[in-house]
Amino acid sequence: MFVTTIEKTNNVLNQKALRTAEQLGIPYIERNKRTIKQLQSYYNQPCLVVGKIKTELYDLHGIDPLFFHPNMAAVRMKRIEKGEVDPFVRAAGLNQGMSILDCTLGMGADALIASYIIGSSGKITALELNPFVYFVIKEGLQNYPFKNEKFGEAAGRIEAVNIDYLTFLKKAEDRSYDVVYFDPMFTERVIESAGIQSLSSFASYKELTDEAVVEAKRVAKKRIILKDHFRSDRFSRFGFSVEKRKTAKFHFGVIELE
Repeated sequence: MFVTTIEKTNNVLNQKALRTAEQLGIPYIERNKRTIKQLQSYYNQPCLVVGKIKTELYDLHGIDPLFFHPNMAAVRMKRIEKGEVDPFVRAAGLNQGMSILDCTLGMGADALIASYIIGSSGKITALELNPFVYFVIKEGLQNYPFKNEKFGEAAGRIEAVNIDYLTFLKKAEDRSYDVVYFDPMFTERVIESAGIQSLSSFASYKELTDEAVVEAKRVAKKRIILKDHFRSDRFSRFGFSVEKRKTAKFHFGVIELE
């Protein structure tokens, strides 16, 4: 992995890219009018591209980069504002002032929805194992120019942490979050947005384990939520009650703790 800048760079962006490289402990490569394809062909590595508004993460194919954009989260928040029920919010039973541990931050969509619902009196911690995905999404949550002030405030309240969720769970205090949420990569292919497709190259495919579920039961006060493919055996394997949705490719499973 290396860091470079967008093609039309300047001294400010060069310095930002250099700081990013130092923070992540990876090389900084000057762009020098070369394309991303040319750079990756020469160095044979994925790369981070620092721009004015966003940072993009390219895998070795160098086609569809990963970057933060609210996408469907913004659409979902607008629907919530109109009084529509969001399936994730309903499954998690989220209300103002609650606390949630999102064990799989990914693109940040569900964390953003959760933060919007629980408000400033709530607490959300979102965990991401991959340090480069974590960096890109955290920076995006902090700097994205949301047109809706409430959405921007919700993004700013998310406490993102670069850590393996089992490690975090083991250190967490008993009943320290109302809800613990898992959204592991699906075992079956689902046609998703370009953002999810780009995430697949960097996402963790670590399997959910009995140990993690046991720890989640200790840490959560109210419930544990699992989002997974509708054919997944993880629901039955770990004892989740499934909220089935007729036309959806994924369901939410719930373990009620009180």
